[in-house]
Amino acid sequence: MTTWTCKPLAALSLLCVLSACDDVTGGDGLLTSLTPPEDDALPAVPLTQALMMRGSMTLVPPNGYCIDPESLTQSFALMARCDALGSSNDSGNAPVGVMTVSLARNALSPALPSAQELAAASSLGTPTDARQSEQSVVFQTTGTPPSSDFSPTHWRSVSKVGRITMGAALFGPTGQRAVSAAGADLLEEMISRTTAQTSAG
Repeated sequence: MTTWTCKPLAALSLLCVLSACDDVTGGDGLLTSLTPPEDDALPAVPLTQALMMRGSMTLVPPNGYCIDPESLTQSFALMARCDALGSSNDSGNAPVGVMTVSLARNALSPALPSAQELAAASSLGTPTDARQSEQSVVFQTTGTPPSSDFSPTHWRSVSKVGRITMGAALFGPTGQRAVSAAGADLLEEMISRTTAQTSAG
């Protein structure tokens, strides 16, 4: 599995959240440590939601996507189409892609930076097609993809869910819908569903 890395950010305290970066090597996540030894041989079942940050937030994928349970920690998750993860859940017409999510707890819940500030802090290409609100910023940019199967052009988002800052990245194959405007819609759907479920608590 690919490992994302990130650089320290002096100007912004969002750190790896901006890049949705974390060690994604499977096997040492939260769920693995909770699995009884006799269940080790059983396949991990993709999830349609997950409690994160010690129960402070409920992460909900966009429609057609599931969470890879082997990727989970308290502050990181990887998502893909449910069928790509071996789930029988209907993936519908969801774009083919891989989404990563990283979380950080903020004491003061500061205002979100602009797309330009986020891209500069993470050494990404000039952002385009930015969608910014008080609660989230979604933008397209360029950067090194996690795999040669994916386009350097991809979508990023940073959003506030209560006092938690959630950074996400969505990568997809070159020329496919995940790197079109549909990718931004997918991130916005994940943010909306996660916020609603967390608030419903």
